[in-house]
Amino acid sequence: MLKDKFIPDYMFDNVLRIKPEFFADNGIRFIVSDIDNTLTTYDEPIACEEIRDWLDRVEASGVRIAFISNNNEDRVYMFNSVHGYLTQSRAGKPGTRKLKKLLKRMGAERSAACMIGDQIFTDVLCAHRAGIRALMVRSMDVTGRPFLKFKKYFEHYFIEEYYARNPVR
Repeated sequence: MLKDKFIPDYMFDNVLRIKPEFFADNGIRFIVSDIDNTLTTYDEPIACEEIRDWLDRVEASGVRIAFISNNNEDRVYMFNSVHGYLTQSRAGKPGTRKLKKLLKRMGAERSAACMIGDQIFTDVLCAHRAGIRALMVRSMDVTGRPFLKFKKYFEHYFIEEYYARNPVR
């Protein structure tokens, strides 16, 4: 069903709520994560120490990590400068061409991959169209971003559907 493409497979308040063992427990060995409003705000050039520590713990658990963003190359390069993961800027999400290319560069099998993001109409839809699982976190900051606020208004239907399907939180 078409609406299923917009419903995340899992939802979390933020990435710090995702325990590293979650990935092993769910057969996930490859993560492609959005950057802005998922791992840091638009205004912060790099992730805070808490997020960097989380990424280190996830990687230490045997999970390969890459970053994907619709933002420009300079932004993605700056954010990744402290990590050194594979990246894809100007990804064109919800288009899947660049996500599939990144998954191939990672050597990822789609059944063992997921994408983490904060938006249904870009991240969740992109993940599902590419045939991987979609983990959604709440956006970190929508202040001063009217178009993002507008999109968030329409996301509530799909979030309610997620919780209707997954009543135990």
